[in-house]
Amino acid sequence: MGAKIVRSSRLLATSTLLALSLGATVGTATAGAAAISPSPSATTSATPTPTGTPTPTGTKPATATGTGSPSASPTGTPSATATAKPTVRPTSPAPTPTFNDRCHGGVYQSSLLKVTGTGLYGTTLVKGGPAAEITVTWENNSGVDLPAVHNSLYVTDEFDGDRPVQWSTEFFDVQLNSGSGWKPAKLDDRAMLVPDFKLAKGEKHTVQVRIAATAKAPAGKYGANYDSGSDAFDNDKVPTPANNKPNACTQFYGYYEGEFKVAEAGAATTPAPATSAAKVATSPAAGPQLAQTGSSSNTLPIALGGAAVLAAGAGTLLVLRRRKAGAHS
Repeated sequence: MGAKIVRSSRLLATSTLLALSLGATVGTATAGAAAISPSPSATTSATPTPTGTPTPTGTKPATATGTGSPSASPTGTPSATATAKPTVRPTSPAPTPTFNDRCHGGVYQSSLLKVTGTGLYGTTLVKGGPAAEITVTWENNSGVDLPAVHNSLYVTDEFDGDRPVQWSTEFFDVQLNSGSGWKPAKLDDRAMLVPDFKLAKGEKHTVQVRIAATAKAPAGKYGANYDSGSDAFDNDKVPTPANNKPNACTQFYGYYEGEFKVAEAGAATTPAPATSAAKVATSPAAGPQLAQTGSSSNTLPIALGGAAVLAAGAGTLLVLRRRKAGAHS
C-alpha cells in the first residue's frame, strides 16, 4: 500500500502542475486556471464617437490587467500596458495574445530537468526527535534557459481509511534552505510550496529541507514527493522536445519521491539510504483542451501559477486519501 500512495500522489500532483499551465498567458499577471476567455483582453480597441469619447462597448472585460479601462487618447485606442508584471517574466512589453494552435497537441513531460535527491526516504522519524534533511538538486539539460522552475514538497500519511487523520501543521517542524540560509516553513495541509527559481541551461540548483516529527504527529507510515516542473514550451522552440507531435508542447519535469515512518518517542531512528536518482515521468499530461491559452510569441513558455500549484496540490492529496472529516484515534 505504501508504494501505491506515493505513485498516486505523484500522478495527481503531476496532473495538477500540467493542468495549471493552461490557466496563465505569457506576460499577464492576472491569468488563472479557470480564466479561459474566448477573446484576448489586452488588444480590445474602443471605437471613438465623433467627439473622441470611447463607446460603452470599448470597455475591457473584468479580467483585463492593469487599470481595467481603456485610455481616452485622441486615437480612441486603450493602453495595453499591464501595471502588474510577474517577477519571473521579461521586462519588455507583453506580447499581443492571439488564439493559435499552441499546445493543441498536448503537453508532454521531458526528463531533461534532471533531479537527484538524498535524505528522509527510508528513515524513521522519532516524535520529538532530530530532523531528517532532504537535499534536492536540479540540473538543466534541456538546452534552453528555464525562467521559472516551480517546486513543492508534498507529504501525506498512510492510515486505515476508516480512521482518517485531520491534518495539522503542528505534526512536523519544517525548515527550508533555498540558497539564503535556513528559514522556518510549514506543511500547509500536507503541502509546502518552495519559491520558484530560474535555471539557465547547463546550470544546477540545490534546495534543502529539514523535517522533524513533533509529539503531535501520528505514528505510522508516510509518503512524500518533491515535485518540480518548468513552464510549457512549444516543441519547435526547444532542441530536444518530448516528442514530435504537431502543435504539442514540452514541460521539463522531475521529482524525488519515497516513504518514511514516524515512531513513538524512544524508538530507534533509521539512517537515510545512499544517494539515489529521482524518478521522472514522460507520459502525456494534457490534450486539446489546452487551446487558446498561449501567447502569439512562440519563443516564450506558457506560465504555471506557483501559488495555484500549492492550493490545488493540497486538494489533490486530500482527494488521494478520500478522507472524511474526523480524527485518528
